[in-house]
Amino acid sequence: MQRNKRLLIAVLTAAAVLSGCRNTEAPEFSYESHFFADYDRIDDKNSSEVSETPETPEIPEEPEDLSMVILDSINERRITCDGRTITLSGTIGENFTPTVSVPHSETYEEKDGKFVYTAVIKNVKGYFDLRIFKNDVIRLYAENGNTSVVRVTDVEETNQKAVENAIDQPLNQVAEYISMDTSKENIDYILGRITEISNTVCEGLTSDYDKLRAISRWVSANIYYDYAAYDKGVPAETLTLQYMIENSSSVCGGYSNMTSALAAVQGIKVYNVHGSAVTNNRTFAEEDGVYHEWNYAVLDGRVIWIDSGWNSYCYRNRDGSYSKGNIGFKYFDISPSALAQNHKAKYAEYRDYFAAGDLLS
Repeated sequence: MQRNKRLLIAVLTAAAVLSGCRNTEAPEFSYESHFFADYDRIDDKNSSEVSETPETPEIPEEPEDLSMVILDSINERRITCDGRTITLSGTIGENFTPTVSVPHSETYEEKDGKFVYTAVIKNVKGYFDLRIFKNDVIRLYAENGNTSVVRVTDVEETNQKAVENAIDQPLNQVAEYISMDTSKENIDYILGRITEISNTVCEGLTSDYDKLRAISRWVSANIYYDYAAYDKGVPAETLTLQYMIENSSSVCGGYSNMTSALAAVQGIKVYNVHGSAVTNNRTFAEEDGVYHEWNYAVLDGRVIWIDSGWNSYCYRNRDGSYSKGNIGFKYFDISPSALAQNHKAKYAEYRDYFAAGDLLS
């Protein structure tokens, strides 16, 4: 997935200087609990074993008048717009610094672990950003004293059609997403490693929702965006599970591949989505996208959209060094309308990794 190159090069260079580390060895996979805690609350409190909450959070439908958009069902974060007033509310999180990119006045209140941020924008016209966490941005539009979240309804409909018309990928092609060496012995070894990782990540979790969330967080924290592979036109090997196991890196298709493979171990059917995305905090209402891949699953009858790559700020630099970054929350169980701002599906497919392995026997 192409990103804002100039900005990221500067960020990566600064991160490398500050870290003082230019390690070119692939980082060991980590299972530290903090990857699954912090502001999206991956802990015992959210496990269905000790909670009476349903497997997937119930969220209200978004109104057609564009006045409210659900951002994050886990933490009940939502945006409402009323004239020039924008209100962001939900559960308090890590490094929370909401602000808007146009002249405004603002207030912020916290109580009992919840927050309410209110911004009243000046008399402006056009697109602007509501920045929530670090690089997590929602695009809004103001005109004639009214403000609304940018809704790209045709993209929402296109994404839903991809879900409704998902296909099964041929098993011989699925095998090539496991490894370029499709010998039975090698495929069994790679799937064994995937099984080990998935079971470790999901240990102690009982609901499919919690397992899927933990898997996505783990992928974001342990797979590094591979700029050298991107520069080479993304060789097919880069997308394989074996490449990621050996190099801890890939590009968007690799993040998507690893997420669905780890979920398959838990019996969770996760689909791989091929389509396009808009970068630089723009929307499809403003410009066209470039090629991208991500995931979705259907749990309790609800589509859970996932982009483990866009939740990751870990990079494998062009000199082969690794820069460890943070992980975001926005692109797990993001609402259809918020996703449609910058993700447009072309088609979706299901990869039966273990059936592909059995085919080789």
